[in-house]
Amino acid sequence: MNPLPIVMASLKRHWIMNILFVLLIAVAVAIGVGLTAQERALRQGSAQAADKFDILIAAPGSQTEIVMNSIFLQHSAINLLDGPYWGKLFDDPRVEIAAPLAFGDSWKGHSIVGSTPQFVTYLSGGLASGHVFETIEQAVVGAAVPLAIGDEFEPSHGHGPEEVLDHHHGAELHVVGKMQPTGTPWDSAIIVAVEQVWDLHALPTGHHEPAGDEHDHDGSEAHEDHEDHEHNEANAHHEGDHDHDHAADHDEDAHDHAHEHDDDHHVTRIGPPFDLDELPGVPAIVVRPKSVAAAYTIRSDYRTDHSTAFFPAEVLVEMYRLLGNAGSVMRAMALGSQALVVAAILAAILALMQLYRKQFAVLRALGAPRSYVFSAIWSYVSLLVVTGAICGLGLGWMVAQSVSRIFTAETGMAMQASLGSSELMLAGGFVIIGLILATLPAFLLYRRPVVSALRGS
Repeated sequence: MNPLPIVMASLKRHWIMNILFVLLIAVAVAIGVGLTAQERALRQGSAQAADKFDILIAAPGSQTEIVMNSIFLQHSAINLLDGPYWGKLFDDPRVEIAAPLAFGDSWKGHSIVGSTPQFVTYLSGGLASGHVFETIEQAVVGAAVPLAIGDEFEPSHGHGPEEVLDHHHGAELHVVGKMQPTGTPWDSAIIVAVEQVWDLHALPTGHHEPAGDEHDHDGSEAHEDHEDHEHNEANAHHEGDHDHDHAADHDEDAHDHAHEHDDDHHVTRIGPPFDLDELPGVPAIVVRPKSVAAAYTIRSDYRTDHSTAFFPAEVLVEMYRLLGNAGSVMRAMALGSQALVVAAILAAILALMQLYRKQFAVLRALGAPRSYVFSAIWSYVSLLVVTGAICGLGLGWMVAQSVSRIFTAETGMAMQASLGSSELMLAGGFVIIGLILATLPAFLLYRRPVVSALRGS
């Protein structure tokens, strides 16, 4: 005999209760699925963000803070690595790319990072449009920054709440390039020449600028010319309007001459080579070694009293370990909640089966075998468990996707939650346990005598 008709009839008769059973199972499965899917998405996203950061060298301090500052652009106060220590990296034959990172400014919540043109090209694998900055007045923006090539903006000092103070430096920067999407927090960053950051904060710019001396000398001459002009202008009041107009023209020429030398005072060189005596400190420097062997020797050489060097992957592994421990606790809690849900559903189904005892007793009296009763009850409970588990997979995936989108919007780190073998095994295990436990109400009704069931005892 086919038990499906009586199963379908039972589902329709108590459809509200059956939907509640399915929802409870779905929520229990979704909790575990969402946790594991989100944890894996976080691991993959953070690993992708650190992919281009082979070695980080900084002043001695918390490696986690250095990683959060340099890779994830979550800025905090850290010590600066003195210029003479990191400046030597540009002449190191083991180094393919060395790029300083300088922070301190932002624009509408987007971090402004000072570095080198080589780092921009390396980080984004080439620009989507435009070109890298060639002067300190130019900037390259990440793929998620709402600025286009040709736009101008004014940096603000600080990040986050500090930027509300609207403390501007008075500098206008021009967007000349836009990076390819990287799937990292750097998609929301603005990169300028590191000399621009130093110059705005009144620090040495890493280069001897001969124009500075000329500025002092020529500026003095311009000032003397201006004073001579003022003296002549005073006498010109007695010599006629024509001489006065000539003096005014001379004053304008002297002002323009001085302004021209003020422009010459700006930094005219960017990027390496740097002058070691002119280098300020930086929060960190990114190093790409030429080989694996070079990576380990560089790390060893820069682990001193004045500097620390490490592979960001080492820090991420430790973070994953802590994350894994927390995830294990949460998964254990989820497993406990799932067990409670299953127990509650079974208790409710046992109570529900009492409503069906007379119907099944009548079927037995009419000649239905015990195996039919067993299969009907087992199929009924199993259908609820399987349906709930499938719904739980979908619900858990949707929750993880939503959390990933929120996390990506907040941090800029691309996260893509997906269903893997872990989630399928979790849902499958829940189904297997449910199918096993479904035998309990089926077995109880299977063993119940027909006469006692008809009498309601």
